[in-house]
Amino acid sequence: MWPVVALLAACGGTAAPAPKPVEVAPAAPVDDSHEREQLQREQAVAAHRELEDEQQTALAASCTETGKHERCTPSCYTAEVADPRAAKKVKGAVEIQHLVCQRPDGGPYMISDELDPRLQIRPARRAGKPHKKGAWQAEVETAFKPELVVVTGAWHEVTQPLTHEHLRCVAASRFVAIKKPVDACGSTGDIVCEAGGNAAAHGLDVVRFRLAEARQLQASGNTDGCQQAALEAIAVSRGLPRWRQYAKLNVGQWPANARYRTRFDGILDEDTLFENAQSLGAEAEAVFATCGGAANAPTTAEQEQSFHTCW
Repeated sequence: MWPVVALLAACGGTAAPAPKPVEVAPAAPVDDSHEREQLQREQAVAAHRELEDEQQTALAASCTETGKHERCTPSCYTAEVADPRAAKKVKGAVEIQHLVCQRPDGGPYMISDELDPRLQIRPARRAGKPHKKGAWQAEVETAFKPELVVVTGAWHEVTQPLTHEHLRCVAASRFVAIKKPVDACGSTGDIVCEAGGNAAAHGLDVVRFRLAEARQLQASGNTDGCQQAALEAIAVSRGLPRWRQYAKLNVGQWPANARYRTRFDGILDEDTLFENAQSLGAEAEAVFATCGGAANAPTTAEQEQSFHTCW
C-alpha cells in the first residue's frame, strides 16, 4: 500500500468536492380566486332562484277543501261566519239592524253584528230619522254616510270574545231598498269581508287578532306563545302587499274600489286597509322583540302568504 500513497502525493491528488445541492424554486401559488368567486356567484343565484320559486308558489297558492286548515298557533283563530240573515228573503225598503262598536279610546266605528245574534232584517214602512247635528248619535251616523244609518239605542259595554278588548257598542239601523237578499257580509253587495271570502279583509283580521293575543301572552309572561302570535302577525302583514301586487299583475281579478268591512278595524278603503296592516305589523315586531324573538323576525314565504290559502 505504501507505493500507492506516495504516488498520489507526488501527483498532488486531493479528494473530490461534495456536489452542491440543487436549489428548487418553490412552486408558484395557484390563483383560484376566479373559480371560487364564480362558484359563490352560482350558489347565490341558485339560492335566489329557490327563494323566488318558493315565493311564487306561495303567492299562487289557493284553498281547496282537501287543503283546508285552521290557524291554531298558539291558539285557534275562529274565522268569521256568514251573516245568518243572508238567506232571509226580504225585498224592497228594509231596516237592517246593526251593532256599532268603538274602542273606548276612540278609533273607527266597527260593524260588529256577530256580537249580537238577535239582530234582524225586516220591512220598513218608512226610514228612520237621523239625529240633529251636535248630538252624539249624529257623530256615529255621519261616519256611515252616504248610507242612512240611524242610532236606535244607547252605549253599553261589550267584550270582544276573540281579542278580549272592551268595547262600547250601540244599536243602529240602516235603511235601504234592496232587490235581493243581503249577502254573507250582511250588506247589499257594496262591501267585501272575511265571511264573504275576501282574503285581504281576512288577512287584516288575522294581524289584529294575533297582535292582541301576543300582547296578552306577553302580559302573562308566556314569551314562547307571545313570539308565536307576534310572528304570525308580522308574517301576514309582510305578505299582504306582496300578494296584492301579484294578484293585480298576474290574476287580474282584484276588486277595484272595494270597501272592506273588517272585524276589528271598521269599514276601510283599500289603501287604509294596507296601511293598517303595515302599522300593526310594525307593532307586532316590537312585541316580538320584547318577548325575546330573533332579530328581524324571520318569516317564510309560506307563513307570509298563508292568509289567502285557507281559513
